[in-house]
Amino acid sequence: MKQDKNNFLSGHPIIAQLLSMIPKDIFNQVVEQENSDRYYKKLKSIDHFICMFYAVLTRNSSLREVCKNISLIAQKLIPFGIKQLPAKSTLSDANRKRDNKVFAVLYSRLFAHYKKKLQGNWLDIGGEVDPSCVEVFDSTTITLFKEILKGAGRNPLKGKKKGGAKVFAKMNLAEGVPNYICIRSAATNENMFLKVMELPEHGIAVFDKGYNRYSCFEKWSSSNRYFVTRKKDNARYEVIRDFDCSHSKEVISDQLISLNYREKGVSRTVEARLVSYIDPESGDKLEFITNLMGHNALTIALLYKNRWIIEVLFKQIKQNFELKYFLSDSENGIKIQIWVALILNLLFTVLHKRIKEAEDFSTMVMVAAKNLCSYVSIEKFLVYSEAYFKSIFQKNLNNTQTQLMFSG
Repeated sequence: MKQDKNNFLSGHPIIAQLLSMIPKDIFNQVVEQENSDRYYKKLKSIDHFICMFYAVLTRNSSLREVCKNISLIAQKLIPFGIKQLPAKSTLSDANRKRDNKVFAVLYSRLFAHYKKKLQGNWLDIGGEVDPSCVEVFDSTTITLFKEILKGAGRNPLKGKKKGGAKVFAKMNLAEGVPNYICIRSAATNENMFLKVMELPEHGIAVFDKGYNRYSCFEKWSSSNRYFVTRKKDNARYEVIRDFDCSHSKEVISDQLISLNYREKGVSRTVEARLVSYIDPESGDKLEFITNLMGHNALTIALLYKNRWIIEVLFKQIKQNFELKYFLSDSENGIKIQIWVALILNLLFTVLHKRIKEAEDFSTMVMVAAKNLCSYVSIEKFLVYSEAYFKSIFQKNLNNTQTQLMFSG
């Protein structure tokens, strides 16, 4: 497709193009709802957000670096609401004092705004299950430079134990970004997430065996909610019935079992299905427990196999946005930076969908981050980058020929 260089130009630099993906009315409604400008005369919420947005995207490692760099492009950001160039101390105070909840709510509103545009059925789960019904969840730990949030594990013999933030996330398989996030200290037990996370009716939760809680399984089974997970090695159960599994070489057993557990000193049981499966690639034996009774045993294995997508998500966020060097030594400031990274990941995922994944996600982020002041349309460039290169080459060639003609 032939494209002239001028067709690639935008009226705004790339950083402004990205910020325009956040509707002003949504941002203003969140600020008003959370009253996040009440005690701030100098650094308003929009100024604070744009500074952190820039810092996390360009991977600035200090507040001094952020303040110096953003002052060079501030003029280009005036149409998007920036009113104040912060001093290092002002930005530091804002990270410490402005409640990170305003950024959490902004993420939720943006997710709701883009929800329909994020949906897409592209995963192989056997055809029996709609990916939009499947919710995968897990957590990732972000190590901190000192014990701000309580770290997991034992105290070291020498020195102090570093802190850590644990990000719990739930994601729908058809959307590709978290629809529910909870940030706690690294020492937080996984059972906490089960208490605050809501699974929609007829939804299927897929998760690691670290989240096994039989009382939760019983609650889900009685309310049209389903789960697929790995069986713990020390699980106590009794086999009630064997199902026929002769139709599959990978499935070695398919059973109805009764899981035994104690809740507040009382012995209880919950029925579940136990599927034993041999992974054809590794040869490992995997045992899954679920309350999906009418589905093919291979579908159960495929559902769990697609749990890997949330691990890919965590890796994607950590690799592309600044979560190694934190710009605050307060719990609130650390959470703000994590929320901004999550917002950036959401916006770039929307952009990735718009360009129909014409470019690798990491390359897309890198191109944007390194060319924030370019007036080229980032969306058109990512789709037609080869045409852009050709138009530049042709223009330079024509200019050279014209100069030679006149000089002759």
